[in-house]
Amino acid sequence: MANNEQSASIRLVNQLADLNTSLLELRLSRGGSANMTGRLTDKFFPPEPETPATLRQLLSTLVGDQIQVTTPFGEVAGTLISVEDDYIVMVDDTGAQVLVRIDAIEFVSEL
Repeated sequence: MANNEQSASIRLVNQLADLNTSLLELRLSRGGSANMTGRLTDKFFPPEPETPATLRQLLSTLVGDQIQVTTPFGEVAGTLISVEDDYIVMVDDTGAQVLVRIDAIEFVSEL
């Protein structure tokens, strides 16, 4: 690399370092953090939705969907319309409301 090219590269690196320092100082002066990558990371790689921790939380994400639940007494399929404290309410294909205790649900699948 010729001396002129090397000098130009060094000047460019110094200018970028000065710009980065200025941006950091501006962010800190406005009460921000020193993390310069947070916004770009969130914009291009949004955080993944949290995985439901309980069966009740999972069922809450399925309200309005066609599901099938398996219990020790058999299978029930229909539209999940409500998730209550200890039971769910579904409407089956005949239009009847079916109540299923959450603690009796062994398996849930979307239809």
